[in-house]
Amino acid sequence: MVTKEEKVVEPEKVKNASEEKIEPKPTQNEETTTEKPEETKDEPQIETKKEVKVKEEVKEEIVDVVEDDQSEETAGENFEQMLEDTLVNIKQIEIGDKVSGEIINITDSYIFVTLGGKRDVYAEKLDYVDKSGELSYKVGDTLEGYIVKDTETETLIAKSLVSVNLNILHDAFEEKIPVNGKVQSMTKGGYIIDISGIKAFCPISHIDDKIVIEPKKFMNETYDFRIIDFKDKGRNIVVSRKKILDVEKKKLRKEILKDLKLDSVVDGVVTRLTNFGAFIDIGGVDGLLHISQFSWGHIESPSEILNIGDEIKAKVIKIKGDKISLSMKALQENPVDAVLHELTEGEVLTCKVVRNLSFGSFVEIKPGVEGLIPISELSRGRRINNPSEVVKEGDIVEAQILRINLEDKKVSLSLKALQPDPWDVISETINEGDVVSGVIENVVNFGAFIKISDGLTGLLPASKIKIAKVDLDSKNVGEEFKVRVVKIDKDAKRISLEPTNMPESFDDDKNGWHKYKKEQKQNNHIDEDNPFANL
Repeated sequence: MVTKEEKVVEPEKVKNASEEKIEPKPTQNEETTTEKPEETKDEPQIETKKEVKVKEEVKEEIVDVVEDDQSEETAGENFEQMLEDTLVNIKQIEIGDKVSGEIINITDSYIFVTLGGKRDVYAEKLDYVDKSGELSYKVGDTLEGYIVKDTETETLIAKSLVSVNLNILHDAFEEKIPVNGKVQSMTKGGYIIDISGIKAFCPISHIDDKIVIEPKKFMNETYDFRIIDFKDKGRNIVVSRKKILDVEKKKLRKEILKDLKLDSVVDGVVTRLTNFGAFIDIGGVDGLLHISQFSWGHIESPSEILNIGDEIKAKVIKIKGDKISLSMKALQENPVDAVLHELTEGEVLTCKVVRNLSFGSFVEIKPGVEGLIPISELSRGRRINNPSEVVKEGDIVEAQILRINLEDKKVSLSLKALQPDPWDVISETINEGDVVSGVIENVVNFGAFIKISDGLTGLLPASKIKIAKVDLDSKNVGEEFKVRVVKIDKDAKRISLEPTNMPESFDDDKNGWHKYKKEQKQNNHIDEDNPFANL
């Protein structure tokens, strides 16, 4: 056999091996001749059969050696290439680097992650659990973290940097990497944060994602922070915990919205009260409970029903983008149906005025049930421009039910219906021929309307104003004016007047009253946008 030393064969020599004279190897029974016979060009050597046989065997052996050498050389080159490729792919890591890899094992205390090649790292399990202590990762998931410890024997990653210097802090600022810090003390407008011996400032508005009510509760606590400002080579560092919480909340909100459905009932905790409602935490994200969705009854302020920290149940009534609208009212029985069947037309009720609008006043009949007093039903015989001239929000009034619309769940009421009709006792107030003092209520092209008392208004015709040479126009509205009562038509509810300096009376006010009647009808009309217009 050929030894290892004999396997160093150059290709050129192998190629010419058949041209050389190869002596057979010596055996234990044969002597080997050390001297080679001289070769002459003129006398070619004649090979014996034995020499030819040996030569063929050696030739085959040399070919095998060459093939084995080539195979080993190729395998060696491939291994070296693979090793080189592997080493190139293993990135040189440093403290503060952000890495990610596949989770290969999870124990009671640690999470083991591979970064490729022979490099495995680990993380403390407690660093990655949620607020409830649950780990949302499993074997095969990708885990991200920052190198916080790297020795020859172990590499530790964490959600944030816990051991840093100014260079690492600057890199963390540039790369938006969270850092771990402890709230050391309070100062004007915020807190001093200790980040491995380096001082930073956190504004009070950035210590939490909610309004801070108890500033001292954050003292001596350790949190993750995002560096939002790095100036003067690290002498002026500003950090924010709110930025971290916002990212986590956004991620959590996305997960919750994915599973949240309309009309689902959720449990929540009141986190904030405003004048328009309350914000409810429903498992890490906030939903808005508008004041109109607290109860079927009228609510002046959310604090009448809820306090911060109260636990409630609410129904999801709207999801628009990442905004969630909630309702407690939707979980309560609508009292309107039952109340409307208890009411009867003509019934007199004690009501509370809850709001005034241009077309009338809404009153609360019972908790959660409202009715409307149209502006024309607020007062008898009085021209009203705004309901607030008669009633104020919060007033308790007596009103009579005029109409009940069960289909549309509407109730129309009247104050005027309970007020005495001055025409029934007009003789106790004025009589024909009396000279009375009234207030100019309106001046139109056919005359002037003079209010004698509530519910009693007379017409002073333009023709008589002209004869008496009295100068009246709209600028005189509200002024007192003396007139004589010429005629009282109780059935038609008309009073005809004339100036006190008239030489004689004229009965020419019929057309003026016709116009007045038409104007009054228009003034008492309920606007089309009034929800009770069709009652």
